[in-house]
Amino acid sequence: MSGLNTAQLAIYAGLSLPVTYLLIRHGRPGLLGWFYILAFCGLRVVGGAMALSADKSGKPSTAAATISSIGLSPLLIGISGVLHEARNYRNSNLRGSREWPLVAIFHLIVITGLGIVASGASAFSGVDVKSSTLTLLKVGIIILLLSWVVLCIWSLVSLLPSQQTVDAPGYSGGTKLLYAVLFSLPFAGIRMVYSVISIVAPSKSLNPTTGAIGLRIGLSFIPELIAILALTFAGLATHTLRREVKQTREGQVLSVHGGGRDDSKLECGV
Repeated sequence: MSGLNTAQLAIYAGLSLPVTYLLIRHGRPGLLGWFYILAFCGLRVVGGAMALSADKSGKPSTAAATISSIGLSPLLIGISGVLHEARNYRNSNLRGSREWPLVAIFHLIVITGLGIVASGASAFSGVDVKSSTLTLLKVGIIILLLSWVVLCIWSLVSLLPSQQTVDAPGYSGGTKLLYAVLFSLPFAGIRMVYSVISIVAPSKSLNPTTGAIGLRIGLSFIPELIAILALTFAGLATHTLRREVKQTREGQVLSVHGGGRDDSKLECGV
């Protein structure tokens, strides 16, 4: 299985470069999304390195299994951040007083699930696992699954006519980001369901780090990679969006002010 771990390490180390670029280019509107996507890539690099080390020693790595599971939290927060960026660009009437509490609540749900999963991380060792520890792990992963469901509903609601302003300066770019989110969610869901099943009904073949290679590739590695690639490509396609929106708004302000000066001249008979 060292081949898969090597591929994971190399691919996500490579993806960290364009994601870092996107974090800079998208700036403040995309900070939440691209920062956590970069964090996800970093966790996958660390997890791949730990798994490779475990392969060489011949002993399963509890730390690698833990990172594999908690890595879902930055993925979910990253997708929600890109969704938030898309909603901002698509809806010029979006109120921060309503949007930010929703963002904060979602983060709280995910972080709660993450904390509980981390508390039950010792269950990944598979040795003398206490029932209370296993229960913690199950509760934590179920909370993360529910957060994915909430994210899906939030994304679908964003398609409603009431959630968009067609003539907004960033509408087109924001729509690209929203479609990328909608495309990536089913793949994130596949990965989430795989984690839920591997924890709720554990078996050697479903172990996230030492299980059957086919299951790990088909239900973990590929879905995650497709989700991240979809977001990355959409981010690259909209890397000038912030500047374009800023220039458009500045042009609108100048136009309004210029019109005001012309009117005053006309009134003075000039």
